[in-house]
Formats: sequence, C-alpha cells, structure tokens
Amino acid sequence: MNLSIYKEDVFEKYHSYSQIARVLTESWFQEEMYCPSCLNEELDKNPNNTKVTDFLCQNCGNSFQLKSQTKNFSSRVVDGAFSPMVESIIRKQNPNFFFMNYSNESWEIMNLLLVPKFFFSQSIIEKRKPLSQYARRSGWVGCNILLSKLPLFGKIKIIEDSKVISKHAVQQNWKNLFFLNEQKPEKRAWTSDVLLCIEKLNKREFSADEIYGYEDNLSRLHPDNSHIKAKIRQQLQILRDKGILEFKSRGYYKLK
Repeated sequence: MNLSIYKEDVFEKYHSYSQIARVLTESWFQEEMYCPSCLNEELDKNPNNTKVTDFLCQNCGNSFQLKSQTKNFSSRVVDGAFSPMVESIIRKQNPNFFFMNYSNESWEIMNLLLVPKFFFSQSIIEKRKPLSQYARRSGWVGCNILLSKLPLFGKIKIIEDSKVISKHAVQQNWKNLFFLNEQKPEKRAWTSDVLLCIEKLNKREFSADEIYGYEDNLSRLHPDNSHIKAKIRQQLQILRDKGILEFKSRGYYKLK
C-alpha cells in the first residue's frame, strides 16, 4: 500500500486547499483502499452529494464514508445532516466510516481508522444546533459522531503511525464483531457500552462485580431499562459466546 497521496496534476488543476485535499484523499482511497469485509480491491466512488455514503464495494455491497483531516481526530467528529444519518442507522443502511489523518507537508497518510457500520447506534450521533436564520442553509441540522463513546474494538486500525496493518488482520478484526450486524441498533449500543466499560478497567482479567460498578453510568445511557445488572450479565454472556471473552470461573472473565 502506497501511503503517498501527492499528485502534481491535482495541484495544477485546483487552487483551493480544501479542494486539493479532498481530491487527493478521495483519489488515494479509491486507488489504494480495499474492502475490509471481502478484501475486494476495487471500491467505486459514488456521485458527488450522495447522502451519507462516498464509496461502494460492488462485490459485497458495503458502503463507506471517508473523513480526512491533518489533525488527529478528537472525541467528536463533525458529520453531515442529522436526520439522514439517524434514519440510515435505524434502517441498518448506514455506511462504514474511515477516519484519515494525513500530513500536508509530506502529503502522506499517517493514520487510518475504520469504524464498522455495526458499531453505529443513535447514542453516538449527537444532534447539532440548527443553522441560524442568517445562514445560507437556515434551519439545517447537522450531527457529530461521538468517537469517545466507542470501545477500541469498534475502531479498527488500517494504518497506524505510517505503518500499514495486514489486511488479513483487519478482516479478522471485522469478522470478530460482525455478529453485531444482526442486532438492532439499540442492542448494539448495549454491547458497545459494556465493551467500553471493560476497556476502562484497563485489565485483561476482571469480575462481573467490577463491571457492575458502571451501573449508574449505564443507567444514564439507557434510562428505559430498569434491570441494568441483568443486562450487563446478558452482554457478558454474549461476548463470551462470541469468543471475545473467556469464562474463567463464576463471575470472572478474561479478554481474549
């Protein structure tokens, strides 16, 4: 995989920095990136202004959206219109997201992160304030993607510090949690939230009681559920059955 995005003809054709960056990053993605699900090496670019999605894998039907910038991505990433994104999540038609960090000095990819579509739920989509009446698109409502609410399992590394991760390792990470694709968005949110609680413990072996310590936090995230501990036990069992956790003894688990 060539990490350089530089193309002299793009600099000759465009004068706007934002246009140059968009063309360079999208061109690199189409030429160099593969589908993390089926490893198809040809991703087709959708027409400009296509809602929610940028690229499509014709082999398996997965769609992708690319977000790129020179700075590292923070906990909150600005995205497009709020309603189309939420509707796509409810209908399970939302795209997979790639977050690209590149250098505008060397014009190379530094980091590339994938958040699979099955980690998206309404709880990580934040509604922004409508644009003011004086704005060109007055009343338009955008959204933010809250990366901070996702566990590391939901952030698959493609390129890290200019080093390319094996595509087969990427695909395996995708497959490990693909079972979430069959779940409804609200159930995905529970699995993702419990995984995030496990990661916050910062240890490979832990007890169910330690996860119960996040009961109040999970209750705030899921106010409609009054049986938080029972839900935690259910999620631990699901993660054990799917091979993410290993059962050590009664009430004790280990991250595989």
